[in-house]
Amino acid sequence: MYSNAKIVIVDDHELFREGMKFFIESEGIGEVIAEAENGQQFLDLLENNIPDLVLMDIEMPRMNGLEVTVKAISKQPCLKVLVLTMFCQKNYYADMINAGASGIVLKTSGKQELENAIKTVIAGGQYFSKGIIINQE
Repeated sequence: MYSNAKIVIVDDHELFREGMKFFIESEGIGEVIAEAENGQQFLDLLENNIPDLVLMDIEMPRMNGLEVTVKAISKQPCLKVLVLTMFCQKNYYADMINAGASGIVLKTSGKQELENAIKTVIAGGQYFSKGIIINQE
């Protein structure tokens, strides 16, 4: 059902992007149509590539995940963003959700959780890794 999903990976670590692409395509989750190593590069790609899902890192050079998510969703309001992060600070989570992200997965999660998160967000839902608690006061 999800094998036709078009996915863009935005992360400043090439090895991570390559591993994610291999996982996504070998598991039949979708097709990685583009990769970007920073937010500005992703915005440039977004001009010609409208994905079903964006896997977004938070901390990147040139333009971070928060800033690029705000700009990308203002250009493409239906864009689905799933944040992949190592950060555990709650303020990052609230900021990304307020920016329009549909979910957050910790990079310490397993393959099954990541696959569930991708499928959930592509289907229009929200997904948050176990242990993520967001206090929006």
